Amino acid sequence: MNYKISDKAKKVTLGVAIVGLVLLVIGFFQQKEFVYANKIDDHSVEIKYNGHADQDAQNALKESITSKLTGYDIEIHDANHGHNEHATNDDSHGHHGPTFLWNIHFKHAENHSSLIGSHESGADILIDKVNNGEISFFDNGFRRFWSNLLVNGFFFFGIALGALFYLALHYATESGWGVVLLRIFEGIMSAMPIGIGVLLVVFLAGSFGAHHIYPWMDSDLLDPNSSHFDPIIYGKKAYLNLPFFWIRVVAYFTTFYLFLKWFKKKSKEQDEIGGTESHFKMYRRGALFLVFFAVFSSTMSWDFIMSIDTHWFSTLFGWYVFSGIWLSGMIMVMMITLYLRKGGFLPNVNESHIHDVGKWMFALSFLWSYLWFSQFMLIWYSNIPEEVIYFTERIENYKLLFFGTFIVNFFFPMVFFMSRDTKRSAGFLIVIGLIIFIGHWFDVFNMVMPGTLFDQWEIGLLEIGMFLMFLGVFVFTVLNAISKSPLLQKNHPFLEESKHHEY
Repeated sequence: MNYKISDKAKKVTLGVAIVGLVLLVIGFFQQKEFVYANKIDDHSVEIKYNGHADQDAQNALKESITSKLTGYDIEIHDANHGHNEHATNDDSHGHHGPTFLWNIHFKHAENHSSLIGSHESGADILIDKVNNGEISFFDNGFRRFWSNLLVNGFFFFGIALGALFYLALHYATESGWGVVLLRIFEGIMSAMPIGIGVLLVVFLAGSFGAHHIYPWMDSDLLDPNSSHFDPIIYGKKAYLNLPFFWIRVVAYFTTFYLFLKWFKKKSKEQDEIGGTESHFKMYRRGALFLVFFAVFSSTMSWDFIMSIDTHWFSTLFGWYVFSGIWLSGMIMVMMITLYLRKGGFLPNVNESHIHDVGKWMFALSFLWSYLWFSQFMLIWYSNIPEEVIYFTERIENYKLLFFGTFIVNFFFPMVFFMSRDTKRSAGFLIVIGLIIFIGHWFDVFNMVMPGTLFDQWEIGLLEIGMFLMFLGVFVFTVLNAISKSPLLQKNHPFLEESKHHEY
């Protein structure tokens, strides 16, 4: 039976994407840079902000202050004095990110009658307005926008990659139970170009200095003569440099995309030709893909995510990211399968198939939780400052998200998916699956934002809108890809075994 994407599905998915786009645009123009202030004396205040210190940022800060502090003339001076702020770990804001200091000197403007008789100093007024959030300025570097683009690009790219990984694993292990679901995996992995395109935009923008998500891309940090020189990042330049980074990026995306196209091509050939020749080719190619994936899944997570916190590293990080990718992919498989099955398009998918996908969701949630705890416990227990700072930042400024993500992704599967019946219940699978799915989006959010926005994060229209836009476009692309081929892979050697899969 063939599936044709309905008008209702088009309206819902594209409608969600359009709503998301509208919210994103509104949120885009609400981006702000936040600053912190310490009083030096009645005529001077030290201003600190986390970001890239250029002349535009200084001008924006000056404009923001003068608009809020009428009656004063101000001067801004760089206060770093060659100090390496990147190596400072005893600060309460932006521990492992670029921090820049400016001294604000001001005096009463001549003939400004509104200040006559005022007993409050300009420094006190400025500090009060900074603490109340009145002093901030529009984010000229769009750090929040680029950070969210990376979060969503990587999250949805990971879902498609997780589907491709399991498809290859299915062929390499010659599994029989999931043959009736193979076209679902093919449809989900077909949306991979969306993530690839978005990530390429993020990386290109960073390479040309449009954002500073990746500190190691900032040439000032690698210049020994710069006041912002970072010896730790400089020591990693043999691996973290733009030419080598782009070689790896091209290798990742080219490899994944070529395998994706090859598997889909051979799958259609098997529909037309039959026999076992195509099956054994996919068996061998699936095993080959797993070899590439074993290396690339780890190094990719280092390059795309871990290098944001350039000082920090974890030997478990690749496995941790991989488990989240795989789990998110299996949840998407479950949701698409239940949607199509409800519409009567998957007559050969029975409760046992649903149960098996539910077991994967259950098992992978525990794998992710185990890796989360192992990485956290080992680093936190060792208490090495340059390592534990990664978690200190998240506990101090992202405590609810940091621990909440773990609770959601561990507690809900343990309680609700332990039972055989709940792993066969569409209601339980949809509700709990969506909770875990959103929880893993927050997991990626929590891996990116503390290294890019520090304590200046929020969940606002920009975050909600971008997630909805990506979700709508992604699901529409998946359903459209599924409609291009028969839902049942014909002539597969294990087709009958899968049709009669029962236990």
